[in-house]
Amino acid sequence: MHQGYFKELENILKANLGSRGLENAFLEGELKKAARSLMEGDTIFIVTGFMVKDAGIGETDGPIGAVSMAAALEELGKRVVLISDKYSGDILTQCSLARGVNAAMEIIGSHIGRQLSQRLLKEYKPSHIIAVERPGRAADGICYSMRGEDLSGLVPIMDDLFEEAKKAGVITIGIGDGGNEIGMGKIRPYIVNSVDKGELICAAFASDFLIAAGVSNWGGHALAAALSLLSHKMLLHDINTEIAMLKSAVDAGAVDGCTKKRSLTVDGLSLEDNLNAFMSIKNITAEALKEQYMRMEL
Repeated sequence: MHQGYFKELENILKANLGSRGLENAFLEGELKKAARSLMEGDTIFIVTGFMVKDAGIGETDGPIGAVSMAAALEELGKRVVLISDKYSGDILTQCSLARGVNAAMEIIGSHIGRQLSQRLLKEYKPSHIIAVERPGRAADGICYSMRGEDLSGLVPIMDDLFEEAKKAGVITIGIGDGGNEIGMGKIRPYIVNSVDKGELICAAFASDFLIAAGVSNWGGHALAAALSLLSHKMLLHDINTEIAMLKSAVDAGAVDGCTKKRSLTVDGLSLEDNLNAFMSIKNITAEALKEQYMRMEL
């Protein structure tokens, strides 16, 4: 079903991966597999927020993609719980308001650990847990930025939540763009060999499904698009809402993860570049849905 359109979505996700050394690490078919699994889910955890050390606050990449997925899942009748930390909590809240998402939210303090992880899993009983642009613990137990900065003493390490979820049979999905995000352990050999400081920063946890994207927000949008194709309904927002989400994130203090500046940019890419990627994803989705409708009319 729509196999050509899934390939087109994947081609968009591949853009900009070369700048991180991940152009050869793309896993074909993961987008569709993850979406198919989510269609069967009920309660979904979405974990996001990547603190930029010098700025002391979260970045613009991650929360927008997380909220895009949350909105799509809510429209499909799924229960969504958004999880972040004090550095990205306000950013995530404002993005949710801009998109009209009503998901429950858990803001973790300085530590999560196994006990709190088990409590959250017992309370909500999720079928799936998704990480989008969330720092992951490396092989040495430390969370690193793409520059090799140690973030461990600053941010709650969410790996415990994913590890406890996996033990409980919860399906795990990772979305990232640099190799140091939760889930990226699935392609560790590529990261170690191709990414700057890859052996040091590579996240250890390997998710069941992994979506590599040139910008993690694009991965969130693409997963919402994949859910649209499988459910036969448009689940993506319009371009004005996309702009409003980014503005709300910056107004809440978010900075560009590459430039470390408060601006309407993501990962060093301009607003225009990001909007072009979003609209390409949405246009492919609209074309696929139109084709399907025409086939039904015949």
